[in-house]
Amino acid sequence: MKEQSLMDLFSDPNTIHSLSFGERMLGSTVTMIMGLGITFTILLLIWLFIAIMGKVLGAAEHKKKAEAAPAAAPAAAPAPAKAEPAAADDSLIAVIAAAIAAYEGGSADNLVVRKITRLSGDMTPWESAANLARMETRKM
Repeated sequence: MKEQSLMDLFSDPNTIHSLSFGERMLGSTVTMIMGLGITFTILLLIWLFIAIMGKVLGAAEHKKKAEAAPAAAPAAAPAPAKAEPAAADDSLIAVIAAAIAAYEGGSADNLVVRKITRLSGDMTPWESAANLARMETRKM
Protein backbone atom coordinates (compact mmCIF):
# COMPACT_ATOMS: atom_id res chain seq x y z
CA MET A 1 0.00 0.00 0.00
CA LYS A 2 1.22 3.45 -0.90
CA GLU A 3 2.14 5.67 2.02
CA GLN A 4 0.03 8.82 2.15
CA SER A 5 1.45 12.22 2.96
CA LEU A 6 0.33 14.13 6.01
CA MET A 7 -1.74 16.55 3.92
CA ASP A 8 -3.55 13.64 2.21
CA LEU A 9 -4.40 12.21 5.64
CA PHE A 10 -5.39 15.66 6.89
CA SER A 11 -7.77 16.22 3.97
CA ASP A 12 -9.68 12.97 4.55
CA PRO A 13 -12.33 13.45 7.26
CA ASN A 14 -12.37 9.70 8.07
CA THR A 15 -8.67 9.46 8.88
CA ILE A 16 -8.20 12.80 10.67
CA HIS A 17 -9.31 11.26 13.97
CA SER A 18 -6.57 8.63 13.75
CA LEU A 19 -3.84 11.30 13.65
CA SER A 20 -1.98 12.29 16.78
CA PHE A 21 -2.28 15.77 18.27
CA GLY A 22 1.14 16.77 16.87
CA GLU A 23 0.24 15.58 13.37
CA ARG A 24 -3.03 17.52 13.48
CA MET A 25 -1.23 20.69 14.65
CA LEU A 26 1.41 20.27 11.92
CA GLY A 27 -1.29 19.80 9.27
CA SER A 28 -3.18 22.85 10.57
CA THR A 29 0.00 24.93 10.52
CA VAL A 30 0.84 23.88 6.96
CA THR A 31 -2.70 24.70 5.84
CA MET A 32 -2.56 28.10 7.55
CA ILE A 33 0.83 28.97 6.03
CA MET A 34 -0.36 27.96 2.55
CA GLY A 35 -3.50 30.07 2.91
CA LEU A 36 -1.56 33.10 4.14
CA GLY A 37 1.03 32.66 1.40
CA ILE A 38 -1.58 32.48 -1.35
CA THR A 39 -3.47 35.47 0.06
CA PHE A 40 -0.29 37.55 0.39
CA THR A 41 0.81 36.63 -3.15
CA ILE A 42 -2.56 37.62 -4.63
CA LEU A 43 -2.53 40.91 -2.72
CA LEU A 44 0.97 41.66 -4.04
CA LEU A 45 -0.18 40.93 -7.59
CA ILE A 46 -3.20 43.24 -7.18
CA TRP A 47 -0.95 45.97 -5.79
CA LEU A 48 1.46 45.50 -8.72
CA PHE A 49 -1.36 45.74 -11.29
CA ILE A 50 -2.73 48.89 -9.64
CA ALA A 51 0.74 50.48 -9.56
CA ILE A 52 1.30 49.69 -13.25
CA MET A 53 -2.13 51.03 -14.20
CA GLY A 54 -1.45 54.21 -12.21
CA LYS A 55 1.84 54.73 -14.04
CA VAL A 56 0.29 54.08 -17.46
CA LEU A 57 -2.72 56.32 -16.85
CA GLY A 58 -0.57 59.00 -15.23
CA ALA A 59 1.80 58.99 -18.21
CA ALA A 60 -1.15 59.27 -20.61
CA GLU A 61 -2.61 62.16 -18.62
CA HIS A 62 0.79 63.87 -18.46
CA LYS A 63 1.12 63.46 -22.24
CA LYS A 64 -2.32 65.05 -22.78
CA LYS A 65 -1.38 67.98 -20.54
CA ALA A 66 1.91 68.43 -22.40
CA GLU A 67 0.10 68.48 -25.75
CA ALA A 68 -2.52 70.93 -24.48
CA ALA A 69 -0.03 73.33 -22.86
CA PRO A 70 1.45 74.86 -26.06
CA ALA A 71 -2.01 75.28 -27.55
CA ALA A 72 -3.22 77.34 -24.59
CA ALA A 73 -3.17 81.11 -24.97
CA PRO A 74 -0.79 83.04 -22.76
CA ALA A 75 -2.42 84.20 -19.58
CA ALA A 76 -3.35 87.85 -19.32
CA ALA A 77 -1.92 89.94 -16.53
CA PRO A 78 -4.15 89.85 -13.47
CA ALA A 79 -6.32 92.89 -12.97
CA PRO A 80 -5.53 94.97 -9.91
CA ALA A 81 -7.78 94.18 -6.97
CA LYS A 82 -10.66 96.59 -6.42
CA ALA A 83 -10.70 98.29 -3.10
CA GLU A 84 -14.02 97.66 -1.39
CA PRO A 85 -15.66 100.63 0.30
CA ALA A 86 -15.23 100.74 4.05
CA ALA A 87 -18.96 100.97 4.69
CA ALA A 88 -21.62 98.92 2.91
CA ASP A 89 -24.24 100.92 1.03
CA ASP A 90 -27.49 101.90 2.74
CA SER A 91 -29.77 99.60 0.73
CA LEU A 92 -27.74 96.53 1.72
CA ILE A 93 -27.92 97.54 5.37
CA ALA A 94 -31.69 98.01 5.08
CA VAL A 95 -32.12 94.56 3.51
CA ILE A 96 -29.99 92.86 6.17
CA ALA A 97 -31.83 94.71 8.97
CA ALA A 98 -35.20 93.68 7.52
CA ALA A 99 -34.08 90.06 7.25
CA ILE A 100 -32.88 90.03 10.86
CA ALA A 101 -36.10 91.66 12.04
CA ALA A 102 -38.21 89.14 10.12
CA TYR A 103 -36.19 86.30 11.63
CA GLU A 104 -36.53 87.67 15.15
CA GLY A 105 -40.23 88.41 14.67
CA GLY A 106 -40.00 92.06 15.62
CA SER A 107 -39.73 95.34 13.77
CA ALA A 108 -36.62 96.88 12.25
CA ASP A 109 -37.19 100.14 14.14
CA ASN A 110 -35.34 99.10 17.28
CA LEU A 111 -32.68 97.10 15.40
CA VAL A 112 -29.23 98.64 14.87
CA VAL A 113 -26.75 97.08 12.42
CA ARG A 114 -23.32 98.10 13.67
CA LYS A 115 -20.97 96.23 11.37
CA ILE A 116 -21.21 94.26 8.14
CA THR A 117 -18.14 92.33 7.06
CA ARG A 118 -17.73 90.22 3.97
CA LEU A 119 -16.55 86.70 4.73
CA SER A 120 -13.89 85.14 2.58
CA GLY A 121 -12.53 81.65 2.49
CA ASP A 122 -13.03 78.28 0.92
CA MET A 123 -16.38 77.57 2.58
CA THR A 124 -19.71 78.98 1.52
CA PRO A 125 -21.88 80.68 4.14
CA TRP A 126 -24.10 77.59 4.21
CA GLU A 127 -21.11 75.38 5.02
CA SER A 128 -19.98 77.79 7.73
CA ALA A 129 -23.48 77.80 9.26
CA ALA A 130 -23.59 73.99 9.16
CA ASN A 131 -20.20 73.75 10.88
CA LEU A 132 -21.32 76.20 13.55
CA ALA A 133 -24.54 74.24 14.12
CA ARG A 134 -22.56 71.00 14.44
CA MET A 135 -20.26 72.59 17.01
CA GLU A 136 -23.24 73.92 18.98
CA THR A 137 -24.78 70.44 19.22
CA ARG A 138 -21.55 69.07 20.72
CA LYS A 139 -21.37 71.57 23.57
CA MET A 140 -22.11 70.25 27.01
